[in-house]
Amino acid sequence: MNDFYEAVANLLEELRCDPEEREYAIKPEDMKEADAELKRANKKFGKYLTGLSDKDKAFLEEYQEAVEHAHFKEEQRAYYQGIMDGVQLLGGLGLIRKGGNMKKLISKVAE
Repeated sequence: MNDFYEAVANLLEELRCDPEEREYAIKPEDMKEADAELKRANKKFGKYLTGLSDKDKAFLEEYQEAVEHAHFKEEQRAYYQGIMDGVQLLGGLGLIRKGGNMKKLISKVAE
């Protein structure tokens, strides 16, 4: 990956990881409720784990990590898809021109 694409990838990752610091961050009310519900469930899950054998505990923790990783990848895909939709919208409106670099960026993010 050349310097341009690496810089763009780093910028997108930084924006994705620091949404709370931006004035235009989106966090709907139902997401706040879901976060609170998840915190309560994680507390209960932690208490539940303490009563299990080490083997069962390890299995459930491994499963939970796999689920969290899959959810993270889906969030990342949705985030990049939103960016690509925005780029395509701006291109369709003629506000940005489609050039070789834009096509390369789209194909790189689409990987």
